Amino acid sequence: MTYRLHNRLGSGGFVVQATLEAAGIDFDYEPIKSLPNQPVGTQIQTLNPWGQVPILELDDGTRITETAAILACLAHIEPSFRQGPTLWIDDFPSFLRWSVFLAVNVYEGVLRWNYPQRYFTRLSEESRVEFQEADNAHALMTHSVRDAARARVHDAFRCIEEETAEHAFLLSDRLSPCDIFLAMLYAWFNQKPDLPKCTWITTQVATHDIIRPIWAKNFDDRLDFKWHEL
Repeated sequence: MTYRLHNRLGSGGFVVQATLEAAGIDFDYEPIKSLPNQPVGTQIQTLNPWGQVPILELDDGTRITETAAILACLAHIEPSFRQGPTLWIDDFPSFLRWSVFLAVNVYEGVLRWNYPQRYFTRLSEESRVEFQEADNAHALMTHSVRDAARARVHDAFRCIEEETAEHAFLLSDRLSPCDIFLAMLYAWFNQKPDLPKCTWITTQVATHDIIRPIWAKNFDDRLDFKWHEL
């Protein structure tokens, strides 16, 4: 089967692209021309009404969105995910657990941290009466959402560290698609001294022989820390 991946550089679609490349799976890459942090909805509205990438198209025209769902579909279809030689899913229930955990608790938290304005509205005229300084109230809410999101994401990474302490990577002592997902999110979050496992996994992914050029193309000019150059 040949897949078609619609994606924008620097987006979460990196996970799908890197996973397909690492697993040696053929796919066509359809780039979305858009600057980072700019909406892409109008360009892909017919492919994904939610207006987000990545989008993976199957041979029969089926379109799959949401990174965790795409990974789960590929893991179900492609034997290379279960047999290596580059990516392994030794424990499928754990794979589902952590891929969804990353999507729901970490990815969404990173979005709240980076785009707090998406998670509350500006004060209505009626509400303004309750605040002497409406702009200050808006700024306060922005900081509050960002602070809470950052703390929540850090707690999620701490949970991963503790729950997977018995082996090197998330699922086992071998690399899986979940590790690629984690590495991207952790690099966006920035390394912390109390998250050594997440730091180590991110380094392993970013410097992986197959993944390194994909990482560089997606993140070299978007991340202050050059993980792929370590």
